[in-house]
Amino acid sequence: MQIDQYGFEATSEYFHRRMLQPYRVAETEGVTYICFDDAPLRPIHRVTKTAAETVVEWAYGAWADRESLVYVPINRTLEV
Repeated sequence: MQIDQYGFEATSEYFHRRMLQPYRVAETEGVTYICFDDAPLRPIHRVTKTAAETVVEWAYGAWADRESLVYVPINRTLEV
């Protein structure tokens, strides 16, 4: 199944058409993690800021594993 950065399936009317409000936010040494619901597995956004740029990526997994997930650019879809 292919999902977008908020977890909407490719067959959903909301696929790449809806933004959700953050549910949880965690910050660690210049990196901010954001998720949008409380499911066991969920889309997690990672925002990394340096002096030169800000990089926004996302992954799909457990909130507890957020630091070790494999992240992709925010506009890329994932197969889960």
